[in-house]
Amino acid sequence: MISVVIPAHNAARTLGDCLQAIRGSDYAACEVIVVDDASTDDTAQLAAQYGCRVVRLPQNVGAAQAKNVGVQTALGEIVLFTDADIVLQSDTLRLVAEDLLDPDVAGVVGLLGKKLRYGNFSSQFKNLWMYYTYMRLAASDEASRGVGLFFTSLAAIRREVFLRMGGFDAHYRGASITEDIEFGQRLLSASLRVRLDARLQVEHLKHYDWRELLRTDLQRSLGLSKTWLRRKLEPEQRSSGHKYYASVPWFFVLGVPLAWLLPLFALLALVLAARRPVWVLVTLLDYLALLLVNAPFLNALREARGWLFGVQCCLFLPLDLWVSGLGVLWAVIDYVAGDRY
Repeated sequence: MISVVIPAHNAARTLGDCLQAIRGSDYAACEVIVVDDASTDDTAQLAAQYGCRVVRLPQNVGAAQAKNVGVQTALGEIVLFTDADIVLQSDTLRLVAEDLLDPDVAGVVGLLGKKLRYGNFSSQFKNLWMYYTYMRLAASDEASRGVGLFFTSLAAIRREVFLRMGGFDAHYRGASITEDIEFGQRLLSASLRVRLDARLQVEHLKHYDWRELLRTDLQRSLGLSKTWLRRKLEPEQRSSGHKYYASVPWFFVLGVPLAWLLPLFALLALVLAARRPVWVLVTLLDYLALLLVNAPFLNALREARGWLFGVQCCLFLPLDLWVSGLGVLWAVIDYVAGDRY
């Protein structure tokens, strides 16, 4: 049996669509556990209406600990994590069960599909970035060996493995940002194989405006960077052989310093244009280099949504990369100050 665990905090707006999709599954051997993380809306009542088992928490503990609580009450030998704003396909649970028939597979992860009901730029950009990143990884040789990812928009694992590994790190509070990445790295370090199955594509009912998009990317960069710093700098982490793994493409990482140089070069070009026009050229070359290293991603965006969207992405990407770099800097400052989560 598969136990579907959904952490939910004030999730009534999207939870109905999420649960309706699960009810439409062609795989009947499942239970659904909604962990109500101290919601103040109708989350618990809505979950009960759909016949879910509801675990109500008296205070907000964050997605990581809420998922751990859900697993403790689960009856299935397989636990599937998803979010209250995710719509599964009718064959999702069946394909997960099929993947885990392989005794060498400890877990399986899916990805966000291209389908998205929100047509605004920020929502489309974020969704397609996630889709492109994971599809690129799924097509690589690395995917066949197993990935160090446990992306809990859709992730399943054998319950005994999850408990043996100690579950998600409860130091992570708030919405799901980094605890799934850290858990995936632990699975990889323990040589437990996680299969990335490109057939498992779900819809994310998340509407972003540009502020929330940048805030999300800032928080994700902050979390990834702190995890990297702990892995590389803390003696107990280094001696344990814990591996660092992230799905961020190399060209996105390379684009971050180029994005940070861009406003500096632009300022020099503005101030010194009359005496040293070479800075105008340097600024343009830096911008073109940023676009060039990210050309595969930008071309995928253009193919998915057209030329106008592609041009918008070329203009927005430097800002997104700059904010991601800010997350790295913030992580270093926090880590030095003793805040390692």
